[in-house]
Amino acid sequence: MSAGRPAWLRRALTALACTLIAALLLLVALGSSGARPGPFYAVPRPLPKGPPGTLIRAQLIPDFYAGTTTYRILYKSTGLNGRPTAVSGLVIIPEGSPPARGRRVIAFAHGSVGIESRCAPSLQREGHPQTIAGLGEFIADGYVIAASDYQGLGTAGPHPYLIGRVAAMNVIDSVRAARRLPQAHAGRQFAVWGVSEGGQAALFAGQIARSYAPRLHLKGVVAGAPIANLVGFFNSNLANPAGRVLLSMALRSWEQVYREAGMEQLVSTDELSDVQALAGYCLYGAHFAEEVPASLSLGVSFIGAPPWGAQPWRSILAQNTPGAAPIYVPVLLIQGEADRVLAPSLTEGLAHQLCERGEHVDLRLYPAVEDQEVGIVAAPDVVAWIAGRFTGELAPDSCA
Repeated sequence: MSAGRPAWLRRALTALACTLIAALLLLVALGSSGARPGPFYAVPRPLPKGPPGTLIRAQLIPDFYAGTTTYRILYKSTGLNGRPTAVSGLVIIPEGSPPARGRRVIAFAHGSVGIESRCAPSLQREGHPQTIAGLGEFIADGYVIAASDYQGLGTAGPHPYLIGRVAAMNVIDSVRAARRLPQAHAGRQFAVWGVSEGGQAALFAGQIARSYAPRLHLKGVVAGAPIANLVGFFNSNLANPAGRVLLSMALRSWEQVYREAGMEQLVSTDELSDVQALAGYCLYGAHFAEEVPASLSLGVSFIGAPPWGAQPWRSILAQNTPGAAPIYVPVLLIQGEADRVLAPSLTEGLAHQLCERGEHVDLRLYPAVEDQEVGIVAAPDVVAWIAGRFTGELAPDSCA
């Protein structure tokens, strides 16, 4: 029956079939991904006494990554409402004797993995080492890696997705927790490195570190493909199937953590169930393409009322867009120019904003690099840049 079809049409139909099969297979993987949190992640009530970074418990993970001793940790941090909360994560320690003043620390801020507790990176036994771009080089250079899951991932939710200050406090407190783990021998100096959601968290960590953790010494901030402008992020992803997954997660999370924010205020009634379903997936390890069939069914207008047009959404977007406060240490911004989810123009706009304020910014663009690739491609540059901050070299400056 296909003999009379033009070759271009046969190729198009074949490609469509392959895409749908791949999407369905990945849907199964995504729907089942994420181990269920076990007793380790149970939060004691009341929380133990002590400041943010207090270690609640630690668990050795055998054979996690070659040349390291790795612990799963549960520690105190600060939540959205300013109250103490418990957060999980990892501390990855290189083998060998530590220096006299302690090991330098890389606070790693992970990218979007989902908003459900089971999506926590520390639960992923096989995948997480590969998500920390540059991990092998960092270990070889003797750094401790402190990798927060963020509030509500691993521990009971909700997870404040794209709530910059909360993620930043969780990231900074992972460094404090590493310092309280005797085996780590972690010092006070640290750098923050994150991509996507983690890029936003890294920028907010740079903004608050001086006031939130004055006894720690932040040396530099690296933000890869950061969510640099939430209004722009929404605008550029309404027509993007992959982006709609992230927007659905953001709306669902904000509905849970902000009492006055209800998705029914924004999302059309006939698509509300699809948006809620999308928010339930773990995206750990997935390449953000047209991976979830439900996202293909969402129309461009699935958000009927743009969230930047009314309260409380306008304030939520403004409060969680980085750049409103100064960062007192050098910043490296990395961005793939072929990124389809995190528009390069938004990162360039943030760089211009920071430069205008007189901050020290190095912007590096990577041609033909897509959304989930930039951390891997740029890892050697990131490792070298961070090493320069710890040794006191003058940081490169794109603002000059």
